Amino acid sequence: MALVAVSWPLNILEVRARVPFASVASAFDAPPGYPGYRWSRDGREVGEFELTTIAGPSHCGWQSATMIFIGWPPGTIATTSASARMYVRDPQGVYETEFRDRLVRNATLPTDAKPSGYRLGPIELYLSPSDQDQALYVVAPSGAERWPRVDPMRGCA
Repeated sequence: MALVAVSWPLNILEVRARVPFASVASAFDAPPGYPGYRWSRDGREVGEFELTTIAGPSHCGWQSATMIFIGWPPGTIATTSASARMYVRDPQGVYETEFRDRLVRNATLPTDAKPSGYRLGPIELYLSPSDQDQALYVVAPSGAERWPRVDPMRGCA
């Protein structure tokens, strides 16, 4: 993971990490480089191995896609890829057209969706037991998006 992080654009001085967001698109249409935004859970900031949202690597042409890595189950500090999940927001289809096609930008939350406790300002992550193996929900005051899971995780060389 360290080699990948070095090649991704950095979020220098966390300037973009402090911007208030009204929508999912305002936060992720131009995703931040590594280490990404500073999320919190239940009022405490979490580290990048628990939850991070970052731009895809530019050397693969994936920088317009947002990748979310979350320790699994939520609250886990991931020490390997086996203890994490990856979801992607790829409206341009640069990562893979399958994920562009599975992204729902105006999603309706399933009736069993619950907040995970993770927040980025007013944006929250929701999980639905009925489909958390396929997607998660990123919810802002102006609406929700359903981001598909990448399983198995895959990167580029």
